[in-house]
Amino acid sequence: MVADMPNDTTGERLLARRYRLVNHVGRGGMGAVWKAHDEVLGRDVAVKEVILPHGLTDEERAVQYKRTFREARAAARLGHPGVVTVYDVVEEDGRPWIVMELIHARSLDQVIKQDGPLDVRRAADIGRQMLAALHAAHDAGVLHRDVKPSNVLVTGSTGRGERAVLTDFGIATAAGDATLTQTGLVMGSPAYIAPERARGRTAGPASDLWSLGVTLYAMLHGRSPFERNEPMAALVAVITEEPEPPSRAGRLTPVIEGLLRKNPDQRMDAIQAGALLDEIVRQETVDDQRTLTVEVPEPPADRTRVGVPVPDPGPAGTSPAGRAGLPAPGRNALLIGVIALVVLIAVASIVYASTRHDKPSGKPSGAPTQRKAAPPSSPLTTRPVSTGTPGIPAGFHRYSDRTGYTVAIPDGWTGPKHRQYGDYFYGPDGHSYIQIAQTSSPGASALADWRRQENGGRGFRGYERVRIEPTGDHPPVPDTGDGAKSADWEFTHTLGWGRAHVLNRGFVANGHGYAILVTLPDSGWSGRIAALEPVFAFFTPAR
Repeated sequence: MVADMPNDTTGERLLARRYRLVNHVGRGGMGAVWKAHDEVLGRDVAVKEVILPHGLTDEERAVQYKRTFREARAAARLGHPGVVTVYDVVEEDGRPWIVMELIHARSLDQVIKQDGPLDVRRAADIGRQMLAALHAAHDAGVLHRDVKPSNVLVTGSTGRGERAVLTDFGIATAAGDATLTQTGLVMGSPAYIAPERARGRTAGPASDLWSLGVTLYAMLHGRSPFERNEPMAALVAVITEEPEPPSRAGRLTPVIEGLLRKNPDQRMDAIQAGALLDEIVRQETVDDQRTLTVEVPEPPADRTRVGVPVPDPGPAGTSPAGRAGLPAPGRNALLIGVIALVVLIAVASIVYASTRHDKPSGKPSGAPTQRKAAPPSSPLTTRPVSTGTPGIPAGFHRYSDRTGYTVAIPDGWTGPKHRQYGDYFYGPDGHSYIQIAQTSSPGASALADWRRQENGGRGFRGYERVRIEPTGDHPPVPDTGDGAKSADWEFTHTLGWGRAHVLNRGFVANGHGYAILVTLPDSGWSGRIAALEPVFAFFTPAR
């Protein structure tokens, strides 16, 4: 299975006059992994010796090695916490050696074999970290091609602070566990490879997402649904057979089924999968009343709570005791909206138009450090909610909801999607997103609700508060006073695709509590949010 293994005595081989090989730490179809010491920088590293199976011609071997160099160099530029860092690529003995970050951790494969199948929340949390890493790699033009449990390292403690790291990025294409097909290699593990790759067709990002789906299945059931005694039998199963229903998947069922669609054009994409995974992590945490890696705690009965990577704002001024979800009588409307947004934002941060204010009203004691908010490109025009329905500006169209409210939505946006936590509208960029949540039982103060819900930013990775303050002289409901009628909660946090910027505006009008939450890429925030001003200015509440 492995050819051309070095015969040097451990500790005596000096690679590229710099990396001293210490001992083997792993071996497989792709080659061998060594623990080594960087003599120049004085640090321990991992060195992967890429070894191709026997039977290739010199030309085929040269092509595969060349591809390894190219993709390993591309992987070295990723710089993502979910991807093992590639330090160097050197050539010796006519083959490439990849110098990488040394991570002391078990592989996901070892975790499954030693601890047994994972619970739904833990599997979803590890899965979303893998997805974030894959999304970053795909944006950089790098395909993994061999996503499977043995290529994922899991560090940290179970259920809190776990970090999932993908290894062999862009290197898996140079060697795999499968057999030859025609004159080339089918790179990857048969039980995890995508159907289109098993057929010898071109791989794309969707191929890695298929492998992620199989890995999620394996986390829950202990094995791939396509695992067979022989590699060729596994390939045939991938191409021709439907997987056994994921009986232990619970809320993960739609994610797994969506990722395991044999037609890559019909396969669930990263945005959809990410949103669902984030929602599952948040919801499972609420149900189990425990903190997870994302740390989305069950809120006390007197406050609203925020979900993970995507802010889930609830309508402002909701009554105490609300938990993320559609507001129910006596529940905090703000909370409901907040959680909902959080869940969906995870995967699709939208270009949300809301106004930012240069002067925060001040921060409550013990509040997290605020970051200076970028001034809006242009101030929003104040327009009382009760002012009828003036003409909608060019580039927008009016949406009238069955509950009575109307809002201006940018042309080209899709929706609404009526979900548990409100109505969702999606921007064409795949990241921008608007959520509108409402309650018939608003609380006493929108500002107080936001401050309670913030909870130090728990549940949002890399949370940075921009401001929590009265809305000021901005629509739909101006509030230049104490924030009881209308308040803004603006912050940034990290999602799988990058830095997201969120504005959650909660207000009370005609006895109803509303929250309009907009999530957009942090880059270019001022211009993007200013362009969405009509969303707020032309909002009309139910009578």
